[in-house]
Amino acid sequence: MKLIFCPHCHDIKKLHVGTVTSCFCGKSSGKYLPDGVRVVLRGAAIPIGILNSSFVKAIKGRPETGLGSRFEAFVIPMECPTVGRESKKNTWYFTSHI
Repeated sequence: MKLIFCPHCHDIKKLHVGTVTSCFCGKSSGKYLPDGVRVVLRGAAIPIGILNSSFVKAIKGRPETGLGSRFEAFVIPMECPTVGRESKKNTWYFTSHI
């Protein structure tokens, strides 16, 4: 699962296929491409990944009380084959290819 973090308003949003999702201040946005794997970002968006299997395991192991279940999340590197940016010409591009 991919999310975006906005360094301006500190909002975090989950991305969706084909629908542009924006942060609270509007300076960061992005969307999943129809393949459901690659995302494209606009503005200041910083991509975050959640390891789906870790998240599902944490949900299944959710305790009644206490500190809760941990799961694995990570900041996606600047160059990633599944993350692209919008160019100044309003076209999407990727720094590397799958």
